[in-house]
Amino acid sequence: MSSEYQTIVGIATAKHVVKKSRFFGEASAINSQDAVKKFVVDVKARLRQATHYCYAYSLGNSDEKQEYATDAGEPAHSAGPPILAAIRAAGLSNTMIVVARYYGGINLGIGGLMRAYGACARTCLENATLATQVFYHNLHVNVPYCHIGTVVKLCKRLGGQVTNIAYGETPNITIEIQQNELKTFQAQLQSIGITKTELN
Repeated sequence: MSSEYQTIVGIATAKHVVKKSRFFGEASAINSQDAVKKFVVDVKARLRQATHYCYAYSLGNSDEKQEYATDAGEPAHSAGPPILAAIRAAGLSNTMIVVARYYGGINLGIGGLMRAYGACARTCLENATLATQVFYHNLHVNVPYCHIGTVVKLCKRLGGQVTNIAYGETPNITIEIQQNELKTFQAQLQSIGITKTELN
């Protein structure tokens, strides 16, 4: 399983007009549910008075992948799924697109809406700059003082990074480790008697 994925850099935008309805798309990289909520709030602040804010995202990888699409008041399956289909077709992860619609007074029908939302989302991604990123996990490890140096060396050997050490009765080390090295790292910890780890 690869830890690498593609997502977009910065914010990509697009505009699409169909029968006086205006569709404005914005795409962004995300890495958490909080980032999803914040981006929707930001788009609403930038594109005030739109009649609908439909969006979709793909977050995470493999068995942990989370995907979501919302029609936000448009007819069922007419907005969110076409946006999500554009993300999937581009092979992107940790990516979301919001398409805001300003209603132009002419009903487009479900087919027309699907084409419009899908086209706007695809144009967003065509306008985007892409980058390859790596999926990481944050791992909290309770470590006896005598094993701190060993754990740090194991982490670095696998390309991980120690981001914090909290010294207490039992030190707790926070480690950023690539997703595809996680099981190897946990197995190595168990080999020296460290079994208490917590992911977030």
